[in-house]
Amino acid sequence: MKLIKFKVENFRSVDNSDWIKAEDVTCLVGTNESGKTNLLIALWKLNPANNEPIIPLDDYPRKKYHSYKQTNGDEVFISAEFEIDSTTAIGLSKNSGWHEDLMKQIIVKRKYNGEYIYEYTKNRLDNIEKSHLTDLLDNIIIDYNSSELPNKEDDETNKSITNFINEEIINVSAKNNELSRQDILDIKKNFTTFIETNYKLKINLNLFFDNNLFLKLDKVISAFDANDLAVSDECKNIIKSKLPKFVYYSDYGNLDSEIYLPHVIENFGREDLGTRERAKSRSLKVLFEFVNLLPEQILELGKEAYPVKIIEQTKDTYNRITNTKERIEKPKDVDIEAESKKKREREILLQSASTSLTQKFKEWWKQGAYKFRFQADGNHFRIWVSDDKRLEEIELEGRSKGLQWFFSFFLIFLVESKDTHSNCILLLDEPGISLHPMAQMDLINFFNSLSKENQLIYTTHSPFLVSPNNLSGVHAMYVGENGESVVSPDLRSNKKIAEKSIYPIHAAIGITVSETLLYGCQPVLVEGISDQIYLQLIKKYVLSQGKYVNDKEIVFIPTGGVKGMSPVIKILCGRDNELPFVLLDSDKPGMEKQKQLQKDLYVDNKDKILSISTFINDGEYEIEDLMPIEELARTFSKQYRRVNSEDDFDYSYQRDKPIVNQMEEYAKKNGNTLSEGWKVDLAKECQKSFDRILEKTSDELKNKWIVLFDKITNDITKNRH
Repeated sequence: MKLIKFKVENFRSVDNSDWIKAEDVTCLVGTNESGKTNLLIALWKLNPANNEPIIPLDDYPRKKYHSYKQTNGDEVFISAEFEIDSTTAIGLSKNSGWHEDLMKQIIVKRKYNGEYIYEYTKNRLDNIEKSHLTDLLDNIIIDYNSSELPNKEDDETNKSITNFINEEIINVSAKNNELSRQDILDIKKNFTTFIETNYKLKINLNLFFDNNLFLKLDKVISAFDANDLAVSDECKNIIKSKLPKFVYYSDYGNLDSEIYLPHVIENFGREDLGTRERAKSRSLKVLFEFVNLLPEQILELGKEAYPVKIIEQTKDTYNRITNTKERIEKPKDVDIEAESKKKREREILLQSASTSLTQKFKEWWKQGAYKFRFQADGNHFRIWVSDDKRLEEIELEGRSKGLQWFFSFFLIFLVESKDTHSNCILLLDEPGISLHPMAQMDLINFFNSLSKENQLIYTTHSPFLVSPNNLSGVHAMYVGENGESVVSPDLRSNKKIAEKSIYPIHAAIGITVSETLLYGCQPVLVEGISDQIYLQLIKKYVLSQGKYVNDKEIVFIPTGGVKGMSPVIKILCGRDNELPFVLLDSDKPGMEKQKQLQKDLYVDNKDKILSISTFINDGEYEIEDLMPIEELARTFSKQYRRVNSEDDFDYSYQRDKPIVNQMEEYAKKNGNTLSEGWKVDLAKECQKSFDRILEKTSDELKNKWIVLFDKITNDITKNRH
């Protein structure tokens, strides 16, 4: 199951975060005390890998705590939407009787009292992929040929049935990728007419099509109607078994080099530990679970066979006890041998665990070849570290804070994910905060490699841990006017209150700009993240056609709107005294910015400023107008669909007018509130289905894409000479 989005409400400082979209790697950027940690902890407690408890005294908002006893914990604090894999969706479909497409998304909620709520995201289908129908019809032919019917019917009948089904497959294949309810009704009607016209009296044939086709088509058709889809107990069990575990880690859990075992044992039995102590205790439990020895066992295995003081006593007639003699009894050879054997066993176990940890750690951490050694000495447990450059062993606490953090996080993840690393989502609170900036940038690459197997959400306020290549996965957090935590995908610093939270993102863009110059890339500035997404998709197509002739890699850098253009331009100019290319929308802000730049910074380089209208027509066109308009309209319509399909946006838009303006007017007219980041959300949806969109893209539009890149690359070459 993949996390699609989540929402935190009424949890610590968070009143209502609204839905936060989750990518493979999601970054929450904000100032201290903005509530980043609280978001992660709430999500962690949805399904914690370590069974972390919900603690109302800590987790319930302090300003509302007086009302907690009235609700008795019957309040949802975390909701998460997941995408379910096809195999599980089919299992849920068989169990519930509903079509599998209705089972592919689920919302899981948890209350303060620990109770879970499960809800299907959809209660009806808007459309269905045609592959479902072509697969169904393909299977009809297979089922028919493997049944007894071909032997009972004559060759002409068998040929007629096979030909008709193949014709229907061809007809379905020629349709749009997404089929409507009417399309399914038409298919059913075609088959019904065919059977009734030709084989009405053939009972076996009618039964075959009833069981193998019509029942399945009816199931699809019923999925288009609004249904009351309650999640059965059996389905809840299936979903719960597939629900990802959440592994949370903060530097509170960093391990020390020397661990006093009696203190550890005492804390393991306590239930009144504070946040820091509980985090440290959790890391220690994980450590000893990895070593495969309890701290009590380590102490027991390390006991010395000491001499024993023996006191002889006598009782008088009044049962009074008197010490009469004292002597020292040396340990027996058998005791010495037993203690020696236990010590040896302990050393072998610790050596084995040390070797295993060293090997596993090497697979993860590429900053150096580290070697770890566990040592038990009386009441103390120590962790020693050496590496290929510093061969002498040093206590873990004597190594860098960055290594301590990564070592402790590594152990948590290794153990709590049961060494499989599968079906776990990582939640990292301020990771690598003590790492060198270059190591922080390496950490981003490490996160990207981890995300191939595990989704990852992390918080930071360091620009070196914000990836400009993944700005669609970055959300800004700040403290609202009333002291509440606010989270937004809008990365424009047009709100005074959000400036400090947005700063690391803008700084990260500056860092990336410098990197693009260092590595010989050609930056092209665009206004927003949505522009970057669309242009990267277009670039992907141009590359696939072999039409990209520039020897420099073109990198599209979003500047957070036209206001962000000038600062980024100055950053770029500061290095090589060369102005970057700028691609602006043809709307009013874009045209005004173009005039401003051509009068000022670009007075001698006007050809380096490109406008979208150059590639389309005169008018307030934006990057979105370079995409297939009908597909963009369909995607927008899905997000803001009305009950009456005749009023849907994809039925009412005008092809010859700028699409973004029409979308905004449609939303306003129909009472839909567009979020601040709605254009980015739309771009992400198009990104997900770009291969399908590309199939529907006209050759005329594809040529415009090639002309756009020709213009950029030719101007780059011209300006270079």
